[in-house]
Order: sequence, then structure tokens, then C-alpha cells
Amino acid sequence: MRPYIHINFACSLDGKIALEGGIPYKFSNILDLQRVHKLRSESDAILVGINTINNDDPKLVVNPKYFESSNIPDAIVLDSKLRINASARIFNYKRKVVIITGIGTPDRPLPENSVAEIIIRRCNSPRPDMECLMRNINEMGYTKVLIEGGKSVLTSFINSEFWDEITIFYSPVFVGDKGISMMEGIDKVIKTKLGDVEKLGDGFLLTIKR
Repeated sequence: MRPYIHINFACSLDGKIALEGGIPYKFSNILDLQRVHKLRSESDAILVGINTINNDDPKLVVNPKYFESSNIPDAIVLDSKLRINASARIFNYKRKVVIITGIGTPDRPLPENSVAEIIIRRCNSPRPDMECLMRNINEMGYTKVLIEGGKSVLTSFINSEFWDEITIFYSPVFVGDKGISMMEGIDKVIKTKLGDVEKLGDGFLLTIKR
């Protein structure tokens, strides 16, 4: 039985998750940040792509400023060429950091004195595919995984239909055509079930279920 997969992200009213060139923009307000960190506290692991790590350098932990919790979820990074920044902040916490990479990726130095336990798993393809990813998630024993981006990761999960719930916080801003879209390359019609639409401060939260 596969884990519960919850996709969560924030975007502009025109569906952009970052500014031109991938420059981060803080779409979430305080109420949404409280919600997100509660979600993190309830998750076994948080999964992101390599661009999210190298461009944004997130901690992927529960920030007590927004929600109190002793849980530190594991971090899963999709990194087909093993180019993760060795000084990334995800290595600074006592947990597992699982890096899913492609076949034949050469070993490279990673933090030897990292507080985290670094686990590298290779797929039998140049880029980790969804079957390999889900197999590794299952083998790690995770029951609830939170997907936080970026664009290629969101697209891959939604396109493969390996998900159970999507929550999208819409910020009351327009970014324009040069912003980074929430996804691209959806190659079929995917029917979903609309859940709640909730006003959160100056934005709103959309919940979608399978």
C-alpha cells in the first residue's frame, strides 16, 4: 500500500509559483504558513526537486513561529545528476535526507559531519521516474508524504496520478507571463473532485481530492 500523497503549494492568481528566472516570491500569508507548518508536522517526509533546494535553500522543517511540533520530517530530494548543494540547510537537522538520483550518477562529496543521515538511492534510468520514486518511498516505510514542488515535481505527480490530495493557496497578486507556471506538460485530462474553497486572510485555499 502506497503512502498518502499530499501536494501543497502557493501561487499567484494567474498560477505562477515564482517570478521570472525562478526568483522566489512569498505568496503565503501568515494564516497559510501556519497551515503549511501544521501539514509538515503531520508528515513523515517532505519531497521537493533539486531546483527548489539549490535555488531556495529551504530547511523543510516545522517552524515553531508558525506551529509547535517536535516532529522533524525526513527530506526527499529528486536529483537526477546528484548536484545538490553540499551546504544546503536540509542537512542541518537530525533526520534522514533521501536523495533519489539516476543511473550511473558518479559519487560526489556530501557533508561528512552532517547531523542528518544521508541516503542515496539510484534508479535504473537517467532521471528518476515515478515508479522508482514510489518504490523507494514505500521501502522507506513512509505513510504520509508532503510534496512541495517545484514545477517539474508537481507536474510529474499530477500527471502520473500518484496523489491523493492537492491544496493550493492563491495569493491576491498577478505575476504575468514571465513568471514560472505551477506546472507544464500535463498530457491528458485528469478529473478531480473539488473539495473546500476557504478564504484565508487576503487569499484563498483550494482543496482538490482524487
